[in-house]
Amino acid sequence: MTTTLENPNLQNSGNTISRINRPTLAELKQATKGFNKPVIITDTITEWKAFKSWSIEYLNQALNNKEIKISISNNKIFTFTAENDYILLSTEMKFNDFTNWILNGDRSEKSYYLYQTPIDQSFPELLPDIQTPEYIKKGVPLLANLWIGTGGNISPLHWDSAQNLLCQVRGRKRILLFEPKQTEFLYPFPANSKIPHMSQVKINDPDLNKFPKFASAKYTECTIEAGEMLFIPPFWWHQVYSLDQLNIAINFWWQIRFKDYFTPQARRILANSPQQVWYLIKSIFSKKANK
Repeated sequence: MTTTLENPNLQNSGNTISRINRPTLAELKQATKGFNKPVIITDTITEWKAFKSWSIEYLNQALNNKEIKISISNNKIFTFTAENDYILLSTEMKFNDFTNWILNGDRSEKSYYLYQTPIDQSFPELLPDIQTPEYIKKGVPLLANLWIGTGGNISPLHWDSAQNLLCQVRGRKRILLFEPKQTEFLYPFPANSKIPHMSQVKINDPDLNKFPKFASAKYTECTIEAGEMLFIPPFWWHQVYSLDQLNIAINFWWQIRFKDYFTPQARRILANSPQQVWYLIKSIFSKKANK
């Protein structure tokens, strides 16, 4: 598969993602221009027990060979397709069998990924090993997901309607980011579809006859190392490449700000989804009630 750096159809914006060491909340707000641009935070999760202890041996013992749900891909790209009713293919597997595949398995035919799995629901025994980053306001709706896989796994181009901290525990991840204003070049699926937050473009092998505007899209790229976290603002497009044999990450999603509901992507979804409009109304009145 063509890597991003070799792909002639991708244009680098020339921008860089800055790194900031152990910022205060005020310093992070300044570095992200009011939480509106990505930044890499260093030397913060290095105090977690997860960072210090999470080897395969430790996780095998902690999880006691429990049954887990693993996503499957035949080409290392973990995406949603109409053929599968926009649900990732998956299988049930013992955790130790999964980690044995990471260390010794044949990756020529299919790849496995513990993909976006809520820790509190599926792995509560691991909760004491992590800490909610201090940059997340206490009491806000929060979801922490666990990701475990190996090098080569790809989460294709999409945006999230939440603030996002991607915390790298083992291995590295390379991330391509596109600003929200790049949306017109990225061909999102229809707003009334099941995946309106995903791009129709296969950015490693784009069909420029079908998606000609993609030739004008510009990305910013970064690689996060183990012990670092990446702040991704709501509605920023990103494609994520896992590197190294063992790759473990945790991401935290939390509620967006009221003004974020009026970004172009949010307005597009709200205009086509009564359920999301109702959620917005409830969130507004909930905030007023708590004042």
